Amino acid sequence: MTRKIELATERLIVRTPDEGDVHEVFALMSDPEIAASVGFRPMCTPSEAEGAIRKGVADEQMFVIEEKGAPAHIVGVFEVAPHRTQTVSGERCDFNLCYFLRREARGKGYMTEVVEMMKDYLFTERKADSLTISVLPRNDASRRVALKNGFTYERLDRNCGISFMDELVDLEFYVLDREEYLNPGKKVVKEKVQTVEKQKWINEGGILYPIPGYATLLPSPGRGVFRIYEDPRTKRLGLEKIDDSFTFSFKIYDLDCEDVIARVIRTWTSDLFSGSGKNLGVIFNGLKGTGKTIAAKLLCNRMGLPAVVISRPMDGLLEFIQSLCFECVILIDEAEKTFSDDREVLLKMIDGVYNNARKLYVLTTNRLTVDENLLGRPGRIRYIKEFSNLPSSAINEVIDDNLRDKSLKDEVLKLVDSLEISTIDILKSIVDECNIMGEAPSCQMLNIPRAKFRIRIITFDDIEAGLHQEVRRLIISQLGPDESVEEWLMKTAMDNARDDAPDKKPRRNKDMIEEKYDCRISIQTQPSVSPVLYLGQSIRYGTVASEPDGFGFFTLENDWDGVDLCCMGTRMDRPSLYRGRLF
Repeated sequence: MTRKIELATERLIVRTPDEGDVHEVFALMSDPEIAASVGFRPMCTPSEAEGAIRKGVADEQMFVIEEKGAPAHIVGVFEVAPHRTQTVSGERCDFNLCYFLRREARGKGYMTEVVEMMKDYLFTERKADSLTISVLPRNDASRRVALKNGFTYERLDRNCGISFMDELVDLEFYVLDREEYLNPGKKVVKEKVQTVEKQKWINEGGILYPIPGYATLLPSPGRGVFRIYEDPRTKRLGLEKIDDSFTFSFKIYDLDCEDVIARVIRTWTSDLFSGSGKNLGVIFNGLKGTGKTIAAKLLCNRMGLPAVVISRPMDGLLEFIQSLCFECVILIDEAEKTFSDDREVLLKMIDGVYNNARKLYVLTTNRLTVDENLLGRPGRIRYIKEFSNLPSSAINEVIDDNLRDKSLKDEVLKLVDSLEISTIDILKSIVDECNIMGEAPSCQMLNIPRAKFRIRIITFDDIEAGLHQEVRRLIISQLGPDESVEEWLMKTAMDNARDDAPDKKPRRNKDMIEEKYDCRISIQTQPSVSPVLYLGQSIRYGTVASEPDGFGFFTLENDWDGVDLCCMGTRMDRPSLYRGRLF
């Protein structure tokens, strides 16, 4: 059972964190200003904070700081990192200290008070031989805390640290030995510590390489969730375990993903597929909030394999993943953003030409255009699951679980019926509003995405902005009387037949445009709050940058700082998501 630690000063409580502290710890450790002054990489998601808390509690290395007058409100974090070394006099244990406070808690002497108490705890309870505080030269506040608590300046190491912006930085080291703490004011003669180095040797192709320290050789990292760790000095890549599995602090409703999860597991474990030694690829696609990331994590848990999370490209990543000699799941969340500039690396990883063991690649995407070389290529991506509106079973279960006045359920369903997209967050906000106000919210008041109309949107993906007018003029010049752009694109014409085709069959105008301009044309139905598009309206994956002209052509500023050529098709009736009818 994990030991809970709680220490107190005159004004503060320093204690072991728990799962209820995740969001406040994340707020502190995702702050770029704190990260820059202390020297760590800011967190990106609350799950990182949850993993850090779990690890810190298990190792008794993380503490949170609260004001006595405001319990449950965290004002700072205090971390300790023990380092044990063998010396000629026996084993020594040195603790590195790291600490930081919220902006509003600074300037009150809190951290000096905390360090004074933690010195006693570490020297008496944890039997520390010495304490070390490393300080970025620009961090005057941290330096003052060290000096006020009796630490002495030992040295300055040039370019020995690395900031979260990947800049080499200097570090000042302040040290307090056990003898100095027990004998304040007495000049203590420090003996030179001689470290006893133990080595292990590995044989790589007849060449023997030493492994310094107390290296433990493992056949695999074991089961669990890992992230890629990059050594700040050597740039060497490794795996850092962040949890035993993906955990969820909330109820998971039906995401309509059990079929695809079962299919992936059956394929992976089948004799036919496992004997091939090939990688398996899966894409979970959908808008934010539709449950694709939760489904991906559920799949990782069900596989029972080590799960390696990739959140950003790194030098040597391809070679590192290919070198892993054990079967594992590679999870890449929002893959189209993570590998926006390194698509070739992603393709080579999934291909696994130089694999040492097969891997299951699970990609989540907000837009199904990660790379055209993944789509329609089952050898790379075998399954694609698109997440959109919640299934009716989930809608009813969320309402039944959370709505206090059940007589309002029909009104809630009517409101959900008019949504552009239904997600758990949106549905719960509607139910919360009912519980607070005692009535269903008006259609104009609540900030939810309403869909009153369906509009056909034609998107010309991957066409350079400089060619937009040329494509527009070409299509307009070919339109017949009362013919829409969509009708013309779907029309076949002998004039479009390829000359090199053996039977010279007619092709659609859409195929001709795609080949001529090396683009992809997609036609989808877009829910809309109005029957026409207007400047600044958010649709699909961007914002309307120019209103439709007389032929329906307009431009869309997408979420990746590009501009797409689009065309508005015909308006359709108002959609119905869950009530089974149009109204």
